[in-house]
Amino acid sequence: MKDPLPGVKNGRRIGNKLNTVVKNVHRKRNSSMNSILIVNQLIRVKDNALLIRAMKNKGLFAYYFLDHHSIEIGSKKFPNKSFFARKFELESLHNLKADLERLNIPLIIDQVGSDHLATLIDRYSIESLYSIDFATSNERGFMDKAIKKAKIDITWIKDHSDLLYPLQKLPFDVMELPEVFTVFRKKVERYHAPETPFEAPENPLSNGLSIESSKIPSLTELGYSNSTIDDRSAHPFKGGEDAGWERLDHYFWQTEALAEYKQTRNGLIGLDFSSKLSAYLAFGCLSPRSIYAEIKEFESSVVANQDTYWLFFELLWREYFKLISFKHRDRIFKIAGILNRSYEWGENNSLFEKWVDGKTKDDFVNAAMIELKSTGWLSNRARQNVASYWAKNLKQNWIWGAKYFEAQLIDYDASANWGNWCYVSGVGNDPRDRKFNTQRQAEMYDPKNDYRRLWLQ
Repeated sequence: MKDPLPGVKNGRRIGNKLNTVVKNVHRKRNSSMNSILIVNQLIRVKDNALLIRAMKNKGLFAYYFLDHHSIEIGSKKFPNKSFFARKFELESLHNLKADLERLNIPLIIDQVGSDHLATLIDRYSIESLYSIDFATSNERGFMDKAIKKAKIDITWIKDHSDLLYPLQKLPFDVMELPEVFTVFRKKVERYHAPETPFEAPENPLSNGLSIESSKIPSLTELGYSNSTIDDRSAHPFKGGEDAGWERLDHYFWQTEALAEYKQTRNGLIGLDFSSKLSAYLAFGCLSPRSIYAEIKEFESSVVANQDTYWLFFELLWREYFKLISFKHRDRIFKIAGILNRSYEWGENNSLFEKWVDGKTKDDFVNAAMIELKSTGWLSNRARQNVASYWAKNLKQNWIWGAKYFEAQLIDYDASANWGNWCYVSGVGNDPRDRKFNTQRQAEMYDPKNDYRRLWLQ
């Protein structure tokens, strides 16, 4: 590994084989071309198959679409990223920019989207575009539009760097993906382990494109007022690939907290009741294969138990919702969900404001919603409870809840967020269509009222 982690054996190495899916938008080109690497959800240099492949071209720059639009929910508007999520994003981009500059690859930050990307394609005679394979139009829309607007032919090369298993390596066609997670898990676990991740490139590119990297905008320039991290936050972590590896090193190797993950994962207060790796996965600062490789190393050198397995189990849940998005595409954003099931949903603006502000009749829900608003973070246990309360108790439009999570969460991921909201709301992959008893949940997971006192004081 280029820069081994503290506490990890220097001899461990990652990487050897590329797994890519190539889709020719118009026609194939020869090697030695000018290319763009799209780094949305791919903000890293380690375990980056697309970066390795793109560096074989004569000219290359990286491109990031910094999307900042408003999300409308009833009578309310929210920025598409909270202060906390945007801060994490910008920190991640600063880290990536420095790493790419060492490889002689400029990073272009674009706040316009498809129009500017199309202009760049034409201006620099770009012949190939590299990106992860996005499942939904919401995620890939700016690239679809840019390619249509560009005046030259372009080859779009995609891979599944955000997945444990490339689609072509699954033991079934993605359209035959089981609609129940347990069935999927058993099939995949019997098949094979994820492949070994790649090393980061070491040698700079002799780049044929002379382009200056963009200045990364500040939070103020993007319209965010100065804010501080709440000292109660369970997620005060900095964004970026380096910070992601530091967090993993802390959780795995320094504290060995991974050895008790299953026992602590339903915690509500503190830094180490869970791995807190989800934001690094969502932005692509860490790959799921890299985390899996570290789990196996931990099991080999420290302990292998149900706790260590359970983190892999959570990676499989993430994987499952990604694959659900490939199977059902934009249906995950529809009110009837993937089941095409019709319910009577309310759209009460007053109830929504009370839910957002933590002023419902349920103190456990209120504490969680105040935490979300104050920090951009919620534990998985709290997310399930507030989502169930909104959709099942208040019987309000679940899409409003999903959109609010999209606007607030540091670790927002389209597939995980919308897949989970479908699941909780009875229009997704839950075979039991359960409803959380939030008071019973409070008794189980906050028996001494510590969590509620922390956020309701």
